Amino acid sequence: MPLTPTGFSPSRSRRRGRGRGRQGLLAAALVVVLLAVGGGVFYWLKSRSDAREADRSVAAVAAAYLDGWKAVTTSPSAEEAADASSGGSSGAAGSGSAGGSEAGATSGDGAAGEQSGPRPAASEARDRASAAVRAVSVDGDIPVATLVGLMADVHDRLDVTGAELTAGEVARSGASATVPYTASLTLAGFSEPLAYAGELGLVQTGGDWKVQARPSSVHPALRPGLRLDRAESTGQRGTLVDVDGRPMDTNPELAGNLIGRVDPASGLQRVYDARLRPQGGAIVVRTEADETVETLKSYPSSDGEAIRTTIDLDVQRAGETAMATASRPNGALVAIDTRTGGVLAAVNHPLNGYGRAVRGSYPPGSTFKIVTATAALMTGRPADSTIDCTQTVGVGGREFQNAEDEQLGLIPFRTVFAKSCNTAFIRLEQSLPDGALEQAAKLYGFDGVEPLPIASVGGSFPAPRDEVESASASIGQGRVAASPLQMASVVAAVASGTWHQPFVVGESPRSNPLPEQALGPLRDFMRAVVTEGTAASVPMPGEVHGKTGTAEYADGDPPPTHGWFVGYRGDVAVAVVIEDGGFGAESAAPVVASFFTALDGGQVAGPPPPAG
Repeated sequence: MPLTPTGFSPSRSRRRGRGRGRQGLLAAALVVVLLAVGGGVFYWLKSRSDAREADRSVAAVAAAYLDGWKAVTTSPSAEEAADASSGGSSGAAGSGSAGGSEAGATSGDGAAGEQSGPRPAASEARDRASAAVRAVSVDGDIPVATLVGLMADVHDRLDVTGAELTAGEVARSGASATVPYTASLTLAGFSEPLAYAGELGLVQTGGDWKVQARPSSVHPALRPGLRLDRAESTGQRGTLVDVDGRPMDTNPELAGNLIGRVDPASGLQRVYDARLRPQGGAIVVRTEADETVETLKSYPSSDGEAIRTTIDLDVQRAGETAMATASRPNGALVAIDTRTGGVLAAVNHPLNGYGRAVRGSYPPGSTFKIVTATAALMTGRPADSTIDCTQTVGVGGREFQNAEDEQLGLIPFRTVFAKSCNTAFIRLEQSLPDGALEQAAKLYGFDGVEPLPIASVGGSFPAPRDEVESASASIGQGRVAASPLQMASVVAAVASGTWHQPFVVGESPRSNPLPEQALGPLRDFMRAVVTEGTAASVPMPGEVHGKTGTAEYADGDPPPTHGWFVGYRGDVAVAVVIEDGGFGAESAAPVVASFFTALDGGQVAGPPPPAG
């Protein structure tokens, strides 16, 4: 080894080894630091991602809860749903023999009951909404079932018609979270919504987030044992008045079968409750003992609205007077303004009994020949053509016949209508193009639609399944059914030229113009019924146009029949049905004569003495 001034020379290889060692240590340290920093960043990013995911889960559950709450709070109650879906249904169908100058084969006892079958869709909607709330809730201060009941109670007591519920920002700490919300409930009869802010509490359970059931999540003023309620307005409830502004509740028949009750709500009182009820009042918090502990919002009080109807109390009294002369205990009368379709009177016999006038469903018998004649005239049948009125006619192996074996031979269309010849009308139907009778029936509203906003029956014309059903339908038998309300609208249509769906408030919701070529002959035919046809023996006051009807509704020898007469004079159309009345000319036509006599202010004789 060479000597240096100090005695030795430096070793470069040793210095290089020590440098490389220090560099390795620094590199390792740097790696450790980088790994530590990277792990921290990853942990921080993962934690932040988990937190965002948790917040999203909380927000989604809160949104689902608010959506379910809104649906529960705005869905009708079971009582409201049942009330809205109730209505008349036709009586049990039977098969009768084809007989009687104004009868065929068919059905119907005229009694209408409440609908049965599947639960109303509105009630099912509330059930689905309740299930949605339960799915995202967990028991808290109260059970979940109690919470859902409280939401429904808010709708029922406050009469909620709309709701806006909006969630705020999520605040979460570990396995618990809160979500503020704002609520705005639109209440029937109140000018401003009930607006407030509240808070939802959520907890994580079983890996899922749930809203804790608390009364305060419905309203911050609520706690167990308290509920929201309305304080009544100091105003007066509005009244339903007739066309001249006279209160209708003075008439017991109208009060019982059209106006209805306030509590429990029914009839027109239910339909127009939001307009009739006094406005204003307050929203309060009450105990189970009905003690008010807090007033949340007050609204100025005012009286409810006076709602003008189409009913004319003078026409109603004339109808009641006329029905009192009926020879049988059960029946109904409906009068309609021919110009508008507005109902002028609805009378049930006996008074205050079952609502046959608007809910009864009967085979219309020969009164339906107005529709059949319309079908023939609108498809080109000349009014002066002739048709053979034989004693019987065979269709599809079935024999139809006229009453008392009547046969008139080849007679004009006008006489066929006036004398109400069954066999001629069946031949007339056989000459019609396919679907013509069904089309004419629809023009007169025979489509199964409930005509009034209360439980009511219109007209039903199921498409005939074979030639026998077509023959029966042409004379108002088979499966054809109608209420007195419906048949009054049919005859009103002939008078005015337009069929209007009957109504009692506002205006007719729909109308159909009748074919112009049918109107003149129809009016002439109906006048002939009164002057020389089946009703000629009944003295009618003034120029009455009409149609008699005798409708079989069950089997028998002879089959039992309801009696009909429909007609118009001036601007008033009327339909009368007398259950088990036999020939319409003998039972229903005299009642119509008494009706127009009473309307004129004349004296009306009492009912005829019972036979025997």
